[in-house]
Amino acid sequence: MGRQRTLSIFSPRSPVVVMGLVFLGGYLEFDHAQSWGVRGLPATVVGGVGSVYTVWCWLGRTLQARSWAVIDRGPNLALIGIPTFAFALFGGGIYYLFGVPKWVVLPFGLISAVHALVLFAGFFSLPKWWGPRWFRSGEYKKDFKGAPPQGALTTLIDSYVEDAPAVLSQEEVRREFGHVAEPVVQWKGGWVRDPDTDEQDHALARKGTVEGTLAWYPQGLGFAATKREDSLRGKATVVTVPAGEITGVEVVPARAGADGRPRRGFWMRSPFRRLVVRTASDAHVFDVARGRAPQVAAFIKEQAGQLT
Repeated sequence: MGRQRTLSIFSPRSPVVVMGLVFLGGYLEFDHAQSWGVRGLPATVVGGVGSVYTVWCWLGRTLQARSWAVIDRGPNLALIGIPTFAFALFGGGIYYLFGVPKWVVLPFGLISAVHALVLFAGFFSLPKWWGPRWFRSGEYKKDFKGAPPQGALTTLIDSYVEDAPAVLSQEEVRREFGHVAEPVVQWKGGWVRDPDTDEQDHALARKGTVEGTLAWYPQGLGFAATKREDSLRGKATVVTVPAGEITGVEVVPARAGADGRPRRGFWMRSPFRRLVVRTASDAHVFDVARGRAPQVAAFIKEQAGQLT
C-alpha cells in the first residue's frame, strides 16, 4: 500500500480537532465561565487558537500548513467553519476579560461576519472563489502525489465495504503454526513495521504500525493484523516467531525501536512501552495495548524457556 501524506483526525493540526476545540471553548464560555469567575477566558483562549490556525492555513507556507487542503471537509472547516466562530469568540473574550474598547473588538466581529456570509453563500459548501490564491489555483496538489489522501471517516467506511483478502491474517498465522485451533493467550496491539517513519499507512493507522493481535501459540509467538487492516491494506499481515528461535525478550520505552531509542513525535504513536522479541537474525517490535508489554515479556520468557 502506498504511503499517504495526510492529517490524522487526532492530529493537533487537524481542522476537525481545532473545530472541536472551538466548540468546546464556546460551550465552556456560555455555560460555565461566569459561574467559575473566568468570564472571557475560555473564549479568548480557543478563539485565539482558532484565529491563529486560520491565518496559518491561509498562508500555507509549509507542507503541514497546506495538508488540510486535501483531506475530507478540510477546506470547509479551515477556511469557513473555524474562522466564523473563532474570531467572534476571540473578540468577545478579550472584551470581557480585559475590558478593551468596542472599536478594538469590531474588526474581529467583521471578520467573523464575512466568513458567515461566505458560509451561507456557498450553502454549506466552499465557493470556488474563496480561499488563498495557492489553494484556488490548485498549487497544493503538486505537494501530494497520487490520489488525494482519505480522511479517517472515509477510511473507516472503506474498511467495511472493501473486499478482504482471500486469506485473512488470523487464518494465515494459524496456518503457519500448523492449523492450531486457538492461541493459548492473546493481547491487542500492533506490529511496528517501521519505528522511524512519520507517515501512516492510512488515516486510521498509527505511524509505522499495523493494528492487530499478538498471541502465544504452543509453537511460539504470532501476530495477525485485524480484518479491517486486511481490507485496507489489501493483503494479510502476519509475523511468526517460533519459540525455539527466540533469543531475547525485552521492553523498550514508548516510541522506541529495537535499539531502545525513542523516536521524536508522540502524535499517532502508542504512549506505552514497547515489546521487542529477538531472534538470531532479526528483532520484532510490537505495541501492546494498555501498557502490558512488561507482563507479556515475562510470559514469553517463561514459555520460551520451558520449550527450549
